[in-house]
Amino acid sequence: MPKKKISKIKKEIKQLSNSVTKFLDKAKVKYKVIEHKLVYTAHDAAQTTKKKLSEIAKVVLVRADKDFVLIVLPAGKYVDFSGIKKALKAKKVSMATEKDITKYLKTKVGLLHPFGSEYPAPVASLRYGASNMQTLLDKGMLKAKKIIASAGSYTHSIEISIKDFERIVKPLKGTFAKAKK
Repeated sequence: MPKKKISKIKKEIKQLSNSVTKFLDKAKVKYKVIEHKLVYTAHDAAQTTKKKLSEIAKVVLVRADKDFVLIVLPAGKYVDFSGIKKALKAKKVSMATEKDITKYLKTKVGLLHPFGSEYPAPVASLRYGASNMQTLLDKGMLKAKKIIASAGSYTHSIEISIKDFERIVKPLKGTFAKAKK
């Protein structure tokens, strides 16, 4: 990879990480920044940080009808579209595309952090009075006392208590994940 491109990526990562830590500082919550080798998936983050898959949060952008929502689930699980459909009373639920992530969230695949309230709501949400991205939290994450999730960086993660996460994000809780086969 050319040096110019690496420099640009590093700058983007620093900006994203700073916005997450500023948000957490403003919310007055305790957190820990975990620096690790370059990873692209939550599963890789678990291996690199030597943490349990149940503590690592996988963050996925999903399209529910014409809207987008963030799903936070344990890294060792798959998204359960039927659970999301039922909770949101949506007719159609599908995985968002890479283009959706870059267009609506102004970030890249693998850099999604779990703080939906820090992403602007897509245009469809604005019709319903939402000003930020809705976050759905799988009940499987509630078993862990803390969660570790991307800080908006391929080389940094955030560790935060599940109670603080729930308090500042106010996610809709439900069954949004299923076991891998």
